[in-house]
Amino acid sequence: MSLREWLIAIGTLVIIGIVIDGVRRMRRARKESMAISSGMGADELKDSPLDDDFNPELPNGGARTVSRSTLEDRGYLKRDMSAPVSADQEDEVTPESGWSARDGDEDDGILSPPRVVKPETEESEPVEPEAVSTPAPEVDRPKTRPSRPEKAKAEPEPRAEEPPVVTTEVEEDTARRTPNKPRKNQPLAGANRPEAREVLVINVLARSGEQFQGSKLKSLFEACGLEHGDMDIYHRHESEDTTTPVQFSVANAVEPGTFRPQDMAGLSTPGISFFMSLPGPTNALQAFEFMLETAQCVVRNLGGELKDERRSVMTPQTIEHCRQRIREFERKQRSQRA
Repeated sequence: MSLREWLIAIGTLVIIGIVIDGVRRMRRARKESMAISSGMGADELKDSPLDDDFNPELPNGGARTVSRSTLEDRGYLKRDMSAPVSADQEDEVTPESGWSARDGDEDDGILSPPRVVKPETEESEPVEPEAVSTPAPEVDRPKTRPSRPEKAKAEPEPRAEEPPVVTTEVEEDTARRTPNKPRKNQPLAGANRPEAREVLVINVLARSGEQFQGSKLKSLFEACGLEHGDMDIYHRHESEDTTTPVQFSVANAVEPGTFRPQDMAGLSTPGISFFMSLPGPTNALQAFEFMLETAQCVVRNLGGELKDERRSVMTPQTIEHCRQRIREFERKQRSQRA
């Protein structure tokens, strides 16, 4: 025999041995399972007193219907010996659904659901018949509208709530100022502005096709503490005295950029420009906030949009960038002084 034939023969024997071993293991496992079932009493199930319709998959064998006689035989019901049992009553069935006989209670026939016992009050007195009032018969009366008291008539009807008036810090600061009489040597507003090294600009542009009226602008400027002065534009100082530092100024967005008091009544412009120069104000951050609030006041009352120095939309990021420029400028000023 060649080597190939020997290998085929050996492989065939190995396969036959594996199959025989598997069959042997299956038979042994079956015998062991039968022995375990017999040890647990499975062979005695036929002799158990369970009913034929017992369902072991349910917790208590299932909710099955039984006859009254079966319940009496099991002791769940008391057999009534006084009354004869008719055929209809024998056939009557009662669902066995979990009710059980109460221990020690032999006076009841069929179980009733559990009773709800109400707690007794400390002092419970019987109600006398005279104390019970009977409802009086209804009498058809003419329906009359109840008259309102005189006080209710005098009260005015509630009106719609008006929105609260928003007051900015710049308006509050202006309201605290006391107007001074012009002195002989009083300088013009904005005349003492130092040379600017950095300028922050906020533009307010009217909507497309609209114009800002000069008379309304003048009223808003004066309400926010601005005063007409140098270069024919409006300026806001730190106080009512024009010798104090200038916080910011506002000019016309149209050339030549001036506001002449005698022409304000008939003036109309598509936009205005707020600007703040550094160095200048004592508190530069507060001055910028006042300038921003004044520009927002114009938008709130006359409409328009806030724009930056490049006429782009003034976003919160742009505003924060302006604040950062102020902080950086003040830091450089302190480093130079040191």
